[in-house]
Amino acid sequence: MDGASWRVGELAEVSGLTVRTLHHYDDIGLLTPERTAAGHRVYRREQVERLYRISVLRRFGASLDDIATALDDPTWSLDGALRSHLASLEDQVLRMERLLHRLIDARADEPIERADEDVCRRLLAVLEDTAVTAIEPLRRVAVLVYADLEAAHRHLVEVFGLEPGPLHRADDGVVVHAEVRTADGVVMLHRVAPEWGLASPAALGAATGMLVVTVQDVDAHHAAVVARGGTITFPPADQPYGVREYGALGPEGEPWSFWAPLRLRPE
Repeated sequence: MDGASWRVGELAEVSGLTVRTLHHYDDIGLLTPERTAAGHRVYRREQVERLYRISVLRRFGASLDDIATALDDPTWSLDGALRSHLASLEDQVLRMERLLHRLIDARADEPIERADEDVCRRLLAVLEDTAVTAIEPLRRVAVLVYADLEAAHRHLVEVFGLEPGPLHRADDGVVVHAEVRTADGVVMLHRVAPEWGLASPAALGAATGMLVVTVQDVDAHHAAVVARGGTITFPPADQPYGVREYGALGPEGEPWSFWAPLRLRPE
């Protein structure tokens, strides 16, 4: 490697970037190659290693300015950069979710002959500032109460296909808190707590609530749950409220529902 060098076109080919991108990195001082007597760009090991670090940080979503700071500022830390990026990404996600809700509200459910004033009002509502204020609620966290958190966690992951989150144990090894995740949030599994009026569905013989989970393909998810031994309460069916839905029982007999809006069903 010590004697190896790459012209800009060669480095673009092996790195998967474009020549234009490498030129831009050079123009802004982010990745400066050596120059031949004829003015051609030449990249050596030092520049290749720097390009690797740039590419890793780009995959984290860092801006080019932040990357320059990360590579050149001796006070920069990965932990600080990740915290900053996480806060920025969280803000972006919240803005996009708010925009999504506004687009759903403004979609053309009514006939196309609506008054121009109403159309303009709906469109302008979509364009309103999507910033989230400091005091408004941000996200919902679903909380489900179970008598056996470890068994519930295993069922929700292995049968329903939710993503596993952490299991927190007491000193005696008993799980006292657990989490599973969907793509858009966390489902917290809470211990039975009589002091808070929290009982398990198994003890009550009934559920005081249920969770509805959106999936991409209702029929495919249903087939997977059946194959993994899940108990189905009703099969997939198109509902009059605009979704295709099926029901299943959770780990302690509580009802769950899995659905997809009919407009999102695969062809």
